[in-house]
Amino acid sequence: MADQDYLSAAILYQNTAKTVTLLDIPRSISLAQGICGDPCTHQLHSSQPLQEPFASTEPKSEKAKAKVLQTESASKSPYQFPKIILRHALRNIAENWDGGWCIERVVSPSLTVRQGKKRTGDEDNPPERPAQGRNSSQDAEKELRDSSIKTEPNMRIAVESLQVRTLSEPLNLATDVASAVYTCSFIQDIANKLVHNPSPAPVSLQCSHTTYVIPPSASFVLSEISEATAPAFSMAALTMWSEPSATTGPGQFDFILLDPPWQNRSVRRSSKYETIRDTYLMEVLRNTLAQHVALGSLVGCWVTNKLSVREAALELFMAWGLQLVEEWAWLKTTVYGDPVTDIEGAWRKPYEILLLGRMIDGSEGVVASVQRKVIVAVPDVHSRKPHLKGLIEPMLPVHYRALEVFARNMTAGWMAWGDEVLKFNWEGHWSKRI
Repeated sequence: MADQDYLSAAILYQNTAKTVTLLDIPRSISLAQGICGDPCTHQLHSSQPLQEPFASTEPKSEKAKAKVLQTESASKSPYQFPKIILRHALRNIAENWDGGWCIERVVSPSLTVRQGKKRTGDEDNPPERPAQGRNSSQDAEKELRDSSIKTEPNMRIAVESLQVRTLSEPLNLATDVASAVYTCSFIQDIANKLVHNPSPAPVSLQCSHTTYVIPPSASFVLSEISEATAPAFSMAALTMWSEPSATTGPGQFDFILLDPPWQNRSVRRSSKYETIRDTYLMEVLRNTLAQHVALGSLVGCWVTNKLSVREAALELFMAWGLQLVEEWAWLKTTVYGDPVTDIEGAWRKPYEILLLGRMIDGSEGVVASVQRKVIVAVPDVHSRKPHLKGLIEPMLPVHYRALEVFARNMTAGWMAWGDEVLKFNWEGHWSKRI
């Protein structure tokens, strides 16, 4: 298990019960790239932190408000994250923390918080809007998009046509320690296969003219997540862990984290990433990962505030024999601690939910129980979540195995699967810390 003192450097404030945590998102991802014996010494490029809440998209007229409330009451989930807990978390931080709500960032001009148009009544999750006074002109947005296209490698284009049913020869990044660089001609050379860095130090993986940094003891499968590629992933997991551990069977994990690209109109319109139908997610993941969930394991799944998304995730838990044991909330704020939207808002909520399920096997006392948490953090680049390694490890066995599905960055000691697993491990997203 990673040294908790090392990972805690991303925590700006935490109450005694550890139920309220003020976390810096870029720092949490950076620290997860290293280990106590070989810490990450680079800073992840970020977007400009929000100075003000997003412009309100709430209905203006009483008639419009009544219509929204009527629609919401008809489709409301039987359980919603208690707003009183969110307000208490903000008050607790404000009363006990007098520092900044995020660490100073290395801002990249090609990375921005998601912008959007005015919300229309038929959308489940309205697009994020720039704060008042921020530059949001079409010319500026086009310039930023063009800059991103020119500088950022697109892995999806390289792997989207590779629909394989067998695992390619695994690639072990065992290199000369003096150089710590592994080279290949094209990114296709590392797609649809197990790639593993067995070293306790990071390794540079150079594909053509692009370099990715693979954290210590990290592994990945770069492929689309589909029925066609699922067998290759399963074989990769079994190849990586062919023997059982004290808590898992061969190819199984103690912790699985899912961050699905749930479908909604605003994300689809922004074209930031491809989304998937809720039903298709069930079809692909239900049988694919069932064999990789160990008895007593913990599974986390990020969900939006759309009822059908929550239901799809809970159906997945049920199919795997998981019991919903707790929910965590990521409450998004400005640098001054204001929620990005009104907590009481009728439309857009300023938080996202992480559902946590455990396969109960009668040995609950072996690991720490899960308690409710509110993670407060200033948003960063769109879809970039707070890294949970430092918060989840105390609830896992000492020598645990972890998997992140739909990952967009690597984690030291973890396995990752998805078509963008190296997105934020591209060296162009990092700066050396001074």
